[in-house]
Amino acid sequence: MSKRPLLATITLAFVCGGLSAPAQAGERKLFENVRGWEIERNLGQTGRNTCQMSYSYRDKDDNNAENAIVLSLDEGKVNLVLGYANWTWDKDEAVKASFSIDKQVIFAKQGWTGEANLLWSQLPDSVLPKLVKGKQIVLKFDDGAADFSIPGFADAYDGLKRCNTAASSAPQALAAPAEKPNQIRLQAYFMGLILQKTAASCAVSTTAPQRAAVDAKVATLRTEFAAIDGAVQDQIKKPGWTPDCPKDTGDAATFDTELKSYVDLGPEEYVAAADKRSAEREATKKAAAEAQAKADLEAKMRADIETKMRAEAEAKSKAEADAKARAEMEARIRAEVEAKLKAEAEAKAAPKVEAGAESKP
Repeated sequence: MSKRPLLATITLAFVCGGLSAPAQAGERKLFENVRGWEIERNLGQTGRNTCQMSYSYRDKDDNNAENAIVLSLDEGKVNLVLGYANWTWDKDEAVKASFSIDKQVIFAKQGWTGEANLLWSQLPDSVLPKLVKGKQIVLKFDDGAADFSIPGFADAYDGLKRCNTAASSAPQALAAPAEKPNQIRLQAYFMGLILQKTAASCAVSTTAPQRAAVDAKVATLRTEFAAIDGAVQDQIKKPGWTPDCPKDTGDAATFDTELKSYVDLGPEEYVAAADKRSAEREATKKAAAEAQAKADLEAKMRADIETKMRAEAEAKSKAEADAKARAEMEARIRAEVEAKLKAEAEAKAAPKVEAGAESKP
């Protein structure tokens, strides 16, 4: 229940100013959709580059892992955020990875900043003509690579320029700065909306008092975040944003735990407890995966040893059989030779005996 789709995670980080200086707080407003890309304007920013373009998809060749790309401009620079569901970067982790477009390496040792399943970097805007013509972004690390499809980038980039032009020509009074929201309480608001949606649309066990308590807390938080509630509601309505309905008893138990915790605790206490539970679940999952990997390795080693011992036993058995066959053949040859020699000796001695018998009176 604690996981969010990547594009939503990036959007939330931007809203809260958690990824980079250019991502200031404020409500986002959809400018247009272009070939699967969302072009949005940040109403809390002023200047020539107040818009961003974003695209997300699930990779069918990677167990439907979610990928996301968010791009904005900043005075001769390109702010690029890439998200991959299976990344696990530490907060502010420094990462080195080459940056390629299709098969062309653009920056051999580009620096990136990681956090959870996101990487962020600022590139010179000279890369834009190559991106416009490209179909794929590829990062190569020391231990692997990650690729991100960017279909329709050229049309989306034209939309981004239109958005920035429209934003820069709009009256400045419309771009009043917004107060930076409390990220922890905002996370609690998002979680309350997810719990509400799950309770309403999934076959989960809830009580009327539980639902009423969640509704009351969400209503209070909605008032607190009224300035950005439009962006929050747009995000929560997007297909695939909320987790799937619980599929088994384990998922149902997780939902039940989160629901009871949300009802019993205040927003800050709930978020702290939920993050702790999430970390514990990840640690348990990691430990189970490591234990399974260890068991698989031990089973493979045993199988290899058994195969080797079986091969050695078969080789020994074959050698013994060959030795036995050789000994039997040698014995048979000796017997045949001895029989032949004996027969020859007897044949040679027979005339002598007959001659001696004829010479007697």
